[in-house]
Amino acid sequence: MLNRIGGSTIAEAKERLTHREVLDWIAYREKYGTLDQNRRLERHFALLTHLTSKVAGGKMDLSDFMVYSQAQATISLEEAMATWQ
Repeated sequence: MLNRIGGSTIAEAKERLTHREVLDWIAYREKYGTLDQNRRLERHFALLTHLTSKVAGGKMDLSDFMVYSQAQATISLEEAMATWQ
């Protein structure tokens, strides 16, 4: 759970972390980004690929190289039900 911050489970974290510590972790995440190493690694590789693309004359955005961080497309209820049938 959260890279073992406060314990291995949510219950342990709720028991061990003070309100002040939670606020400190929120401030840290807002300043430095996610604690998820996979997302951080994805961002580093995306930056490298984006830079290489720009040098070669590409017109892509950084988000185009961040596959896992892209927002999920939202669809209507009717569209979802149509795909299930």
